[in-house]
Amino acid sequence: MLIQKEILNLKKEIALNELSLIKAFLKKRDGQSYLDNHSLLIDKVLKKLWDGLEFKNSASLIACGGYGRKELFPYSDIDLLILIPKNLNKSLSQKIEQFITLAWDLGLRIGHSVRNITETKREIKKDITVQTNLLESRCLIGDKGLFRELKKIVNETLIPIHFYEGKIKEQALRHQKYNQSAYQLEPNIKESPGGLRDLQMIQWIGKSHIPRFNLQKLNQRKDLDKQNFQKLINTELFIKNLRILLHITAKQNEDRLLFDYQNQLGLLLNYKNSPHKKRSELFMRDFYKAINFTTYINEVLLKKLNPKKITKPRKIENSEFLIVMDGHLEIGSNFKNKSITPHIFDVFITFQNHTSLKSLGPKLMMLLQNSSKEINEAFRKNKKQQEKFLSILKSDKKVNRTLRIMNKCNLIGAYIPAFGKIVGQMQHDLFHIYTVDEHILNVIRNLRRFAKDELKHEFPDCYDLFKNYKKKYVLYLAALFHDIAKGRGGDHSELGAKDVDEFSKLNHLPPEDHKIIKWLVKSHLIMSHTAQKLDLSDPRIIEDFAKKVTNKENLISLYLLTVADIRATSPYVWNQWKAILLKNLFNYTLNYLEQDKLSHEDSITKRKEKAALILEHYNIKNHHYKVLWENFGKNYFYKYTEEEIAWQTRLLFSHTAPTKPIIRVRHRSNGEGIEVLIYQKNSAHIFNKTCHFFDEIGYNIAAAKIFTTQHNYALNLFDLLDANPKSVSYEGLFKFIEKELTSRFESHKENKPTKLSERSRQATHHSFDTKISISQIEQSTTYQLDIITDDRNGLLSLISDQLSKQDISINDAKINTLGSRVEDTFLITYKNNQALKKIKKDSLVKRLRELIE
Repeated sequence: MLIQKEILNLKKEIALNELSLIKAFLKKRDGQSYLDNHSLLIDKVLKKLWDGLEFKNSASLIACGGYGRKELFPYSDIDLLILIPKNLNKSLSQKIEQFITLAWDLGLRIGHSVRNITETKREIKKDITVQTNLLESRCLIGDKGLFRELKKIVNETLIPIHFYEGKIKEQALRHQKYNQSAYQLEPNIKESPGGLRDLQMIQWIGKSHIPRFNLQKLNQRKDLDKQNFQKLINTELFIKNLRILLHITAKQNEDRLLFDYQNQLGLLLNYKNSPHKKRSELFMRDFYKAINFTTYINEVLLKKLNPKKITKPRKIENSEFLIVMDGHLEIGSNFKNKSITPHIFDVFITFQNHTSLKSLGPKLMMLLQNSSKEINEAFRKNKKQQEKFLSILKSDKKVNRTLRIMNKCNLIGAYIPAFGKIVGQMQHDLFHIYTVDEHILNVIRNLRRFAKDELKHEFPDCYDLFKNYKKKYVLYLAALFHDIAKGRGGDHSELGAKDVDEFSKLNHLPPEDHKIIKWLVKSHLIMSHTAQKLDLSDPRIIEDFAKKVTNKENLISLYLLTVADIRATSPYVWNQWKAILLKNLFNYTLNYLEQDKLSHEDSITKRKEKAALILEHYNIKNHHYKVLWENFGKNYFYKYTEEEIAWQTRLLFSHTAPTKPIIRVRHRSNGEGIEVLIYQKNSAHIFNKTCHFFDEIGYNIAAAKIFTTQHNYALNLFDLLDANPKSVSYEGLFKFIEKELTSRFESHKENKPTKLSERSRQATHHSFDTKISISQIEQSTTYQLDIITDDRNGLLSLISDQLSKQDISINDAKINTLGSRVEDTFLITYKNNQALKKIKKDSLVKRLRELIE
């Protein structure tokens, strides 16, 4: 057995050898050579330990998994199976324990299991992962007879069709874990769709039923043409090299392409900054192209390598060359043409018309992918092709699935060159987590979800509106173009509208369709901006928005597109709060358009009447609250909805001028979160103290209505979002908030100093610029303060602290959180309603920027 000194010397030797391998890799960039040599190095060390403990043939040491196939990455685990005879005696048990201890002492990251043949057989039958690991196993040292017995059991228990079905299910679950997308800003290069696992799947399925299978067999069997075969070899090498570099850069077993590493990897891969894009973006774009090919080739080859007996092909009516094979649309053997390009869109029209078809067959997918390079200007100008493309979008069936297959085969970008420019393009705006093309396809997927009866419960109003929407293809085209100009510099909405002009002219769209698609692309942000940043209680805001929308058709179109768009940015951006804001804006604007555009005064009169009707149900009459409403003043009714007015009146009609604060909390009437009402004699520090309190108890303020009555009382309403609503006892929480806030308002204690939490990694690595602006509201002494920055705990308290110090009051606040980004809007006034001079505004902006950054 090795003594301590020998262990230290061996450990140093391993470290030096590993460093030497890394240096050789960095010089030559031959990933396969590195993986082979690294595996060989560990083989020698483990054999030396085994020999030193004099196991002889009492057991067998077997390399499994990635190590078994000689693909040992710098910081990967070393998977081992110690195969023992039937019984584990005390002597063998001690030797195995010593072996494992020595391996750990040497710094080897081993993952091991100790089993006999019977136990291994049981595990193989129980767990397909064990079966997969042993499929690629190697005997390093020990009893060769035991290893031969193991291989025999693996071969006997592996039923190719069952293994295939199990691995396909396993892959589907793995893809689901990553939201079915590798086009995220920090993808996992091993596990997410298009990653290394998808390439390994091809190997596993091939080895399960084809003798001595390797990737070269694909070429020999003519499963791939020369071009796709070479691209597969190059893509596999690119991803393997990238994973080696990632491990070296991270100095650990890290498979996520975190922002922390992207720039370093771009540098190591010799990417250079361009005038419009950083090296990290250029590197990531090539990575996304690689995973796009991997997802495509994974689908093609897993269908080709399916061990299931091929069923007899079935002809498709009205098609000369398309057949149905194993539930897929496939190309028939009678197709002798060199090019399928003239028939590309016919394929997808047929696919849509046959609802039972799951996908396209492998031969057909390869033909389509190869034909993408043949789509040229003449093809795009061909009127028949234009009609076919539009008919795909006009179909009621499988629009989303069809477009995803088309994108996988690079056909959308070939037909619409502007779309090709945003394939694989990153978005560093702190709330989109997908590449631009993936986001666009997610928007179309969300629009299609509105059409499904089984998903009606998600958005009943969107379901009804979409069902009755006559030209759905208009919405799909608006979705395709709404972000198509991202990354070009300038306003992407304006540039995207110009792309719509070109597409509409080329494809002969009817003028009315061209007009609404262009308007939607140009205006696709105004509804979310209005709903999330402005006061929807104010009829003037609704009137202004209605003037931009102009008619009911535009309103419905924009509402459907906006809901689908926000939900496609990230799973973390959408919430019930945003859903309610958008729905309210839609309903208020629809009412305005359908009621012959009521004047502000008429709207307020109707609001008062509705509030009075609600109060009647509680036997509260006009004379009970007449004085209260008079003291509140006319502007109060612009600020609050009829439902809010009725609730507040019920609470306050007998407390017109209380000497102590009145704090009341309730669940929001529709949607998530809670509302907190604050009514007390006006003071400059109410908003500030409220922000500090909610920061301390971990509640996010989604919106705040700040109002001062005519008799100088603060009447404020805060909407709060709870991060962990299931863990809350609301009765106790409501009492706590009411008691604690009252105590704080009555106290003269100073707030605790505000400390911002650390910036997120995304904000740090992408130099997100904080934007602060102050503009005067027309014909008033009120100013709008807009702050766009990265989200951090304590931000709202910090802002309100500074405004208080500058004698500035907050009259209204909209707190809009978009993933890791906030877009907050405040209506503010300077002391005694004085004008804010330019020097004061500039000073305030500068100070806020310093504090935030």
